[in-house]
Amino acid sequence: MPYIGRPQSSGAFAKLDDISSQFNNSKTVFNLTIGNQAFFPGNPYTLLVSLGGVIQEPLTSFTINDDQITFASAPTSGANFFCVVLSTTLNTEPLKTLTIGSRSGAQTLDLHGRTLSIADRSGVKHTIGFNLT
Repeated sequence: MPYIGRPQSSGAFAKLDDISSQFNNSKTVFNLTIGNQAFFPGNPYTLLVSLGGVIQEPLTSFTINDDQITFASAPTSGANFFCVVLSTTLNTEPLKTLTIGSRSGAQTLDLHGRTLSIADRSGVKHTIGFNLT
């Protein structure tokens, strides 16, 4: 029987490293990594987080700040964990450096997990985060 319905999505899904060994009934903030490299999700809605077999709701059960996840309450010791990234750019060759300026005065920046502040014409600074894996 053929598949009926919308086509299944395909993309660069990724599974984050297991952090359950750090659960101790009191700690709520954990570093997010893929292959022991810092991972910066940027948006909690791109993560499918399971804690103790229960899917967690973004912004209610957990928040994201840079490369860290903060749970609303401390995970219990021995609870299992998995997190799947539902939307990434892992299927493209990542940009590792960025060169800004003219050839004689160019500045090359290492972008891996870095942020860059840029001032607009009115002088207001805006931070740009780079999520490279």
